[in-house]
Amino acid sequence: MASRILGAIFENAAPTWFQDADELVRSPDDLPSDIVLAGEALGVGAGEVYEQLVSSWGKVDTAVRERIGAAGEAALVRMLRNGTNGRIDHVSTWSDGFGYDIAYSKDLVTAHIEVKSTTRAGRFTAYLSRHEYEVMLRDSQWVLVAVRLNSNLEVVAVGSVPKDWLAANVPRDSTSSVSWASCKVEVPSAVIENRVLQLGVDAAGSLPPWSTGPMA
Repeated sequence: MASRILGAIFENAAPTWFQDADELVRSPDDLPSDIVLAGEALGVGAGEVYEQLVSSWGKVDTAVRERIGAAGEAALVRMLRNGTNGRIDHVSTWSDGFGYDIAYSKDLVTAHIEVKSTTRAGRFTAYLSRHEYEVMLRDSQWVLVAVRLNSNLEVVAVGSVPKDWLAANVPRDSTSSVSWASCKVEVPSAVIENRVLQLGVDAAGSLPPWSTGPMA
């Protein structure tokens, strides 16, 4: 009963810190005092509260990522189709095997776009699969595109994450018998390039830049 009540608090009431719980709460000692007191009122300690937090956050985060990810891909496809006369194939709608989501081509320009989307203004987190990473290593046309959406799931900013930064920051296999399958990458704002130049000048210019500040 206590776990169901705590789950309902985390998943439905959503305290303001909950969306960043993976970063803010790394152990029971990091729990906010109000949720610790709530747990005590339910007869459970901080350790059990923390375990429920981890479970609930993972459940909510997965659902949110799936919704935001699908919306970001679809919105970027619409924007490219409306703003360019290049060929756009939304390949992820019919196969997960490519290692990217959208194929773009115009004249001599070809880009294989892996889309990672967010509605957050101050934090960009990308979940990268091993397959996506290995395609990145062998495909010179692959590019990770960061898409920021507003509350209406409309594209407000687009940028790209350099391949060399990704290659330097993904996990390393320690032995031949153990390998990583996916990873969560926190990309600093300073790393994200303002435009997706791999699309060519015209297409890149049709998309809103990641930053509108002095460096835009």
